[in-house]
Amino acid sequence: MRRIVLDASALLTWFASDNSGKELRAEYEEGLLGVVAPHGLIADVLAELAMGRSWPAERLVRVAAELDRLGFEFREPQLEELAAWLGRGLEPKHASYAALASTLDLPLITADPELLRRAPSVARSITDG
Repeated sequence: MRRIVLDASALLTWFASDNSGKELRAEYEEGLLGVVAPHGLIADVLAELAMGRSWPAERLVRVAAELDRLGFEFREPQLEELAAWLGRGLEPKHASYAALASTLDLPLITADPELLRRAPSVARSITDG
């Protein structure tokens, strides 16, 4: 089974109308892909839906329950790796994903152009997933 670190921007593409995350989602649903993420993934997704898309609280509660059922492996990166990525100028939200990927020596799949630009040693585009 292939394993990846998945960030919130990439997870949101799994449900996007443009089908940009369709292949990774299918791979996960077929049991061929293991997803590892920091504990903040769910909060990051909910924050994007609440603030970026103005979803109401009731809908966010339903999404939170569904995200909890996905069965992802939640882990935290080593603090030294987190500090190193923060020292390279990544925002804390991005640094936790990059640090987890480098800690576990896994690719970080993202749809965030800023993360792709600032963490090229670990970040891969959702389309390259």
